[in-house]
Amino acid sequence: MDPFDFLREEHSSVLRELYALDHQLGWLESSAPPVSRRALVQLLSTSQKLASDLSFHFQKEEKALYPLLERRMADNAEPVLLMREEHKRLSAHLDSFTSEVMRMLREHDTRKTWELSSKLQDLRSELSDHVSLEEKVLFWLAEIHLSRRERNKVFSGFFAFERPERESTPSRPLRAELSASSPKLYTPRPP
Repeated sequence: MDPFDFLREEHSSVLRELYALDHQLGWLESSAPPVSRRALVQLLSTSQKLASDLSFHFQKEEKALYPLLERRMADNAEPVLLMREEHKRLSAHLDSFTSEVMRMLREHDTRKTWELSSKLQDLRSELSDHVSLEEKVLFWLAEIHLSRRERNKVFSGFFAFERPERESTPSRPLRAELSASSPKLYTPRPP
């Protein structure tokens, strides 16, 4: 398989997770207070899964693809540096969103969703732009600069990394608190 097709598939997957967050936020905003807490728990779980998946994806790009592309492009490697910076910004946006969900859970705040909506909008915009730029510009540059052998090396390099440990469910104390008040989590149907 071509490494860029593989990365495009991962991009599609994380974008689907992002759209699931959007759907869950809509559910939160239209729910009554007893149900909205469960919606927050679901938002937290989905955002933590997205963070884990994005972190793993970024690790593959930054360790297997970017260094080789930077060497081949030499003095013209600015697009790669830009992608690295965007990875940091995207991680910060997602962490900010997750922190806001955790704040809302801690403070039993299920109604003040403006900040959460704003953070999700920023994340959605930045991630969509990043994926588009990476697929249309960086992958194109890689196809020009990397030989078939180097592409194969990139692809096999993707499997040299282990998934980073990142909790995909609420922390143990938070889970205990949540299970006492909402024993069953909502699982939205796919759009």
